[in-house]
Amino acid sequence: MILKQVSVFLESRKGKLAPVIRHLGERGINLRALMLAETDRFGILRFIPDDADAALVAVHELGNTARISEVIGVEVADRPGGLADILAIFDDSEVSVEYLYAELASGGGQALLVLKLDPIERALELLAAAGLPQS
Repeated sequence: MILKQVSVFLESRKGKLAPVIRHLGERGINLRALMLAETDRFGILRFIPDDADAALVAVHELGNTARISEVIGVEVADRPGGLADILAIFDDSEVSVEYLYAELASGGGQALLVLKLDPIERALELLAAAGLPQS
């Protein structure tokens, strides 16, 4: 399934992350999955909110640079080799994995894998051919 992800650029300094997370919570925005990547000077907070448009407005209220992009969400079996099975779908294809992160599994034994794939259209075709549900 296609998900809307918000990416926020943050200065890589103490005290820059918590205000953003707090502000999202104060605006009633629930974060379904998230990751933080950093370099010496900046970080990129990527997350899947329950309302991407509202989340974008909220982070802009704090003066942060942010954008919405499309990523793919795939349920993966929470077991050894589950991720490898998903990645094998893209073997011998022109699809590249730019990055990925995961939500921890809930009680059903499945975890949500968030993937930034290029080209996204071909990735969706391969996932559908592998029998993974699209919504």
